[in-house]
Order: sequence, then C-alpha cells, then structure tokens
Amino acid sequence: MAENLWALREQKRISVAALANRAGLPIGLIMEYESGQRSIDPRHLSRLARALYVEESTIKLQSDPRPGAAPLERQPVRETPPAPVTIPKPPAPRPREKSARPKPVPRPPVPPRPSQLAHLDNLLKRIKKTTAELEAELGKPLSSLDRSAFSTLLKDLQARVQATPMPARHRAYLPEAVDEFEARYLTAAQEHRDLLHFTLFDGSTVDGVVVGFSPYSITVETPDGAEVTVNKLAIVCYTRRPRRQEPTP
Repeated sequence: MAENLWALREQKRISVAALANRAGLPIGLIMEYESGQRSIDPRHLSRLARALYVEESTIKLQSDPRPGAAPLERQPVRETPPAPVTIPKPPAPRPREKSARPKPVPRPPVPPRPSQLAHLDNLLKRIKKTTAELEAELGKPLSSLDRSAFSTLLKDLQARVQATPMPARHRAYLPEAVDEFEARYLTAAQEHRDLLHFTLFDGSTVDGVVVGFSPYSITVETPDGAEVTVNKLAIVCYTRRPRRQEPTP
C-alpha cells in the first residue's frame, strides 16, 4: 500500500536535507511534495524511491499533509508603487508652502526560507541540541528571527559543527549512515594521498589517488598522471594499497 512521502522519510529516520541530497532534488521541492502542495513528478519518483530504498509503488504521488502541520508559506510578492505624477502649478503671486512628506512605513520583517529551516534542523542534529535548548540559549523564540538574523544564526551553528571534533571512526550499519562513513573515508584517503585499488563490474581495475568525489562518482589520479572518474554504480569494491616504507639510512 502506498504511503505518504513524509511518513516513509520519517520511518527511515532521514532528514529533509539528507533526502534532498541523496535524491539530487531541491529541499524546497521535497517540502512541497511532503505537504501535498504539489504531486510528485514521475521523473523524480524513481530518485526518491532509490534514496528511501523502497519501490516506486510504495510512494503516494500526492501526499496527505502531516496532521497538525502548518501549511507552507510562500513569500508575498512586493508590488512596486506607481510613480508620482507631477502636475505643473499655475503661476501665483506667492509660492505655495510645501507640505511635509509622510514618513515611510517600515517594511515588515522577512521570514526565513524553508531551506533555512531545514538547514537548521540538520545542524541541530549534528550538535545534538534541541530547538527548545537553542531558544533558551538565545533568550527568545526562533519565530521572532527574520531572514537576516536566521542567516547569522546558521553561520554560528555551522562554525560550531566545524569546531566539534569528529567521533571515532566506526562502520556504518544503517543505510542513511553509509554516505557519511564513505565521505569520511575518502576525505582521509585524499588528505593522506593513499593509493586506492578499484575493482569494477566489467572485470577491469583502476589504481589511483583520490583527487575529488561526489555522492555519485570518484575521481582519481593514476600513477601515470592521468585523471579517471569512476561511477560508484560501476564499482564492485575498492581497497587501500599499503604505503611504501622509506628505506632506513
């Protein structure tokens, strides 16, 4: 039986930002799919199914809104006021007194974007802090922050994440943790310029040092200086070659 996209994502314990990254889709589009404001594009259905490790028939094309969730708000379109029309004054013996111009009305604060809210949720999980704890630290509710203040808050939290030491390396057992483990592994191999040996499904092999990678491919520099990009779907496995020991003088 088909289920709502948001229900399947929560069953897999995946955040909106993580699902958007794995499916290669914008965060705002994922949120519109989950809220039921837009039915899922058939071209995106297969991406979402692969990202959630489910069959395409398991996902409802039109999700029901989450019970108790507020509808997504779209930013109001600002209308440009019409240009004032200058009417020539008739000649007069005495100049008329100029009337004082009314003070401009201050613009209302602009609320944060849905992508900012999703980024905040991801950062709070990484620093293991709840929304209530963050609001207590700020001394005010998050709903009182406008878009500019929200951006400053995200920069501060991002700096905390970068300053937090990485936990001890461990094997990933859940599907949603595999990408993070592999990213740490490839980052370490790239920094140390370790030589990796790749075995592909067609029986060929590639040896090289990692110079870059993405969720879908790995680029290595081969011993002869050439750069080769390997699609992850074509890889059976890859191993790290032992480093050569320098001779002791």
